[in-house]
Amino acid sequence: MAEQRICTMEDKPYLRALWQRCFGDSDSFMDFFFEKRFYPEYTVCTIEDDKLVNAMYSFPVNMRIRDVIVPSAMLAGFSTDPDYRGRGYMSDAFRLLIKNLAESGIAVGPHTPVKHDSYFKLGNYSATDTKFISGTADKPKIMPVGVNFGRMSESGKLYPVYMRFAEKYSGMLARSLFDFRLKMLDLVSDGGEFILVDRGGEVKGYALYFNGVEGLTAVETVYDDEETADALTEALAFIADNKPIKIKLPPDCTAQLQGCETKIIPHGVAAPINIAKLMRAVFKNETAVIKINDHICDINNGIFRLDGTAVDTDDYDIDISAGHFMQFIEGYKSLDELEKEGNSVIKNKTVAYELDLRYPKCKCFICDEY
Repeated sequence: MAEQRICTMEDKPYLRALWQRCFGDSDSFMDFFFEKRFYPEYTVCTIEDDKLVNAMYSFPVNMRIRDVIVPSAMLAGFSTDPDYRGRGYMSDAFRLLIKNLAESGIAVGPHTPVKHDSYFKLGNYSATDTKFISGTADKPKIMPVGVNFGRMSESGKLYPVYMRFAEKYSGMLARSLFDFRLKMLDLVSDGGEFILVDRGGEVKGYALYFNGVEGLTAVETVYDDEETADALTEALAFIADNKPIKIKLPPDCTAQLQGCETKIIPHGVAAPINIAKLMRAVFKNETAVIKINDHICDINNGIFRLDGTAVDTDDYDIDISAGHFMQFIEGYKSLDELEKEGNSVIKNKTVAYELDLRYPKCKCFICDEY
């Protein structure tokens, strides 16, 4: 009989062995992850045959939803031993993790699954978009002016531009300086590098990337303006030196590369963890009445005023699942869109129309993938 439970620190070596079997990451990266990113109280596991065969990780972060910072948990490292797959452990572990996070005061859980539709059944829907430039770029003749290779001793200089960049998007992590330094340690632990654009002694943008024999992948490109975005993408093409390249960018970025294709795709979902807490943070003083349905986390079921107050009434304005309502909260979709898609029932058209006016769609993007 399988047992699913919250992890303890004593589970760490078994979790690490499972991670290695499932993902094959380097020892240096796993040293970093299990030292800096592992929170046992935010991680669940499955035990069967006296073996740890499944795990689901998360760690606490702050997230920007519209213009509000909310307590969140980045969901990561969903893994099952290949010999134990197909037994439903992941879905059950996900429910246990969400319940535990809700009890811990977390409001939302962003994550970036490889296949979004695999999480639709768990009430997690697309909430951010990403632009990818991919292919074999034509190599520029020279490195663009003002672009320099970065050193870890300079990493603190990058933080202000991240802060400015993050304010433009809903769904971004609101990193503290400590969180930002962790991101840089994450990068170098696995052999990553970075470039930066310096104008007059001020960093205007940077790109974090991995450059190997099979190609270059830029996992985070942050900038103040489109001129800087162009310089960074050109510099990455120069460094790639005619090898395949893949650059992750926000969906509104206009940068292009000769020889590459550009695609904007859904690339991030948001798990509703405590909808009432999230509503209290984002929709203060709103009185519309919403019926929320959630088959994953029981505390999200009920009828609430939009300010997060539970109410005892059958007279509500909108009937919607927690996951689809999460798309509206984040600014990814309007209530009108959700109704037209058949993903909400709007009983009071005037209320929904006015909410869409007061809370319009946002540019939704997230850099982090775990």
